[in-house]
Amino acid sequence: MNRAFACNRDFMRHLRLQNGWTQADLAKRAGYSERLISKAEAGVPIAMDTIVDLADAFSEINEVRVYWEDLASDPIKLAHRYLEALHFYQKDVVDHLSDFMHEDVVFRIAGEPSKIPFAGEHVGIDAVRNSFNIFFSVLEVPENYDYSNDYQIIGQGPNAIIWGESWIHPIGKPLERPIRVSNLLMFRRGKLVFLDDCFDTAAGAACLNDASV
Repeated sequence: MNRAFACNRDFMRHLRLQNGWTQADLAKRAGYSERLISKAEAGVPIAMDTIVDLADAFSEINEVRVYWEDLASDPIKLAHRYLEALHFYQKDVVDHLSDFMHEDVVFRIAGEPSKIPFAGEHVGIDAVRNSFNIFFSVLEVPENYDYSNDYQIIGQGPNAIIWGESWIHPIGKPLERPIRVSNLLMFRRGKLVFLDDCFDTAAGAACLNDASV
C-alpha cells in the first residue's frame, strides 16, 4: 500500500532554498506539479512514492543523500516522545524508544565520569540502556512532576533541539532550583543516531556530591 505521509516541511523548504530553487523548479526536477510541492510544504500528506521522488531530486545535487524517511520524519514529535519516555518510563526509556533508535545510536552526556557516573559517550542501544540504568540508580523524577512546561523544542532540519530546566534530582534529595539542560537530537532516515546531552555539569556534580554526603 502506498501510504501517505506529511513531509517535514521546514526541512523540505530549507533544502529547496539551499539549492536556490523555486517550488516550480523542484516540481520540474521531481516530475510533479507546483501545486503538489506547495501541498507538501504546507504539511498535507502525500504518497510515499512521491516523497521518494522528491528525496531523489534533492539527492541529485546534494553531497549527502536525502532519503524519503528524512523528508517524512517529524523530529519535533520524536523529541517530545523522548522527553515523555524519559520522565514516565525512566530506566526503561530505551525500551519505549527502540522503534526509532538506530542500533548504533550514540549518546554523549556531558561531565566527568568520576563526578557524574553516567557521563561519557555511549555507543549502541545496549550501552545507552546501561547509561540510563546508572542514571536512574542515582536520580529520580519528582512525583507528579509535569515536565511539559519546563522545556521547549525546535526543529533544525532533520534534527531537534530541546532546552529548558530539569527538576530530576538525586534519589530522596529534591532540588532547590532546577538545572539548565539542552539536548541535540540528530535523526537519519527517521532513526535517532546521535544525542548530545548538555547541562550545567557543575550544578549536577554538586547535587550528586551533596546527596552522597
